[in-house]
Amino acid sequence: MLLDGVWVENLVRFPVERRSLPSFEMMTELAPDGRMIPHILEALDIEDYDPDLQDNADREMAESVALMKAPENGEARRQFFGALREQAVKPAIAASVEAKRVADEAYRASRRAIDAQTGDPLNAFALGRLANRFLNTSARAALRAHELCEIARGKCRALTLAEMHEPWVPFDIQEAGAWLVDEGKRAIARKAAGKG
Repeated sequence: MLLDGVWVENLVRFPVERRSLPSFEMMTELAPDGRMIPHILEALDIEDYDPDLQDNADREMAESVALMKAPENGEARRQFFGALREQAVKPAIAASVEAKRVADEAYRASRRAIDAQTGDPLNAFALGRLANRFLNTSARAALRAHELCEIARGKCRALTLAEMHEPWVPFDIQEAGAWLVDEGKRAIARKAAGKG
């Protein structure tokens, strides 16, 4: 099993997705590591990847929710948006689980190929080709899971804004991070005032 970027052979992941209701938190836990996506795109020579999947899904969901007749308040409203959120994350969770399963198979195939180089040189070439095929399949599964997770993140953002009666506005990363910069400046000012 892949754990913090390291393969650990004596661990078995507990399938939490079989015991709990699909949720945004579960999807986040199971999602492929986003830092690997640029490497996968480069390795597979994919040039038509859409980096705006999340923003597009956010916008489309906001437009869809605006046309829906949602309950105004209370438990009915929470259940209404909870069901929409669950529907949004289910495909992403399923794809992430499949990507993890294929990654484990690819790892086992790679281990067999590496071990065959010393212990079974007659079959090493064939096992190496098989491992490459598994690795390619694993990379494509991780990319597909990442895409579905990005779409689900966008949909969930729009649903959360609608549920809280907030007006939808496009996500702006600079605006979202501005509070952190401001807080940093205030911390520096407090520190300077304490010294002076």
